[in-house]
Amino acid sequence: MGKRSGIILGVIALIISVSVGGYVFYDNFIAEQSAASIAIQWYDISSSGEYMPSGEAWNTSNYLSIDFYVFSGQRVYFSYVGQVLLSDSSGDTYVEIKFSVEGIRWDDPSVSVWRYTTVTPGSLLLSVALQTYNNSMPSGYHTVTIAFKGSHTTDALHLDQSLFVQTFN
Repeated sequence: MGKRSGIILGVIALIISVSVGGYVFYDNFIAEQSAASIAIQWYDISSSGEYMPSGEAWNTSNYLSIDFYVFSGQRVYFSYVGQVLLSDSSGDTYVEIKFSVEGIRWDDPSVSVWRYTTVTPGSLLLSVALQTYNNSMPSGYHTVTIAFKGSHTTDALHLDQSLFVQTFN
């Protein structure tokens, strides 16, 4: 019975090995990978400043823009990091920043920075960050940039800004 038990255990081990090996071979070399499992990242950086348009009009960045692709069912993460220079001018000033996708400004999220003359009479350089994710973006190609406006034309989005996009499940 000892010899027979060893043969049975050997056959079971052989069946398990062939099954696992066959599955690994099929999964790695034969089966198509699902497009929904692909995660891709895009990144853009700018070292150029952009001044506020006159009349508190919205403008989009000429230096930061990412074209990206979304597969069906994927979520998209967006991140912006930059600096805002609030100039030394008379009166209170502000700068507001939002994401713009396909030319449409997203109201949420947004970031606003202010300089009050009564509190801070000189110029200010402030770091800003904006991030969000979207879980209902339609599949296909898209473009994201930054939309901004301010109350004074000497205020600016300052140097060393970055924009990051990642698609994921």
